Amino acid sequence: MARVYEAWRWCDALIVASPVYNRNLPSLLAAVLERHYALMGERPLRGKVGGAITVGRGTCGGQTIALNAIYTWMLSCVRVCVPGEMNGVTAVASEPGDILSQEKRLRQARVPGENVLGVAARLRG
Repeated sequence: MARVYEAWRWCDALIVASPVYNRNLPSLLAAVLERHYALMGERPLRGKVGGAITVGRGTCGGQTIALNAIYTWMLSCVRVCVPGEMNGVTAVASEPGDILSQEKRLRQARVPGENVLGVAARLRG
């Protein structure tokens, strides 16, 4: 966590990307997000920009639930949660490399990145 804490201190923006296995965040990602509260006095993400991407199996694989969990966490610690085309990027993949054949999803994944960078640049002035 020391490396994650340090990255949170120096980053201008944050994009959390997550696989979705059981209709929610993986437990390891949830643990990382929960450990942010160890730094609540310092608040290293205050004033920063965040976005999210989730990938799961099937169109109802829990990607939206995971996005909601990430954005809910971000609302407690970052300045602005920046969406993609809608609320975030969700994709369907069940095997390694599946996403590489989904040009639409790859294009959509650029949107939150561009939006997060654009907002972060404006906030920096």
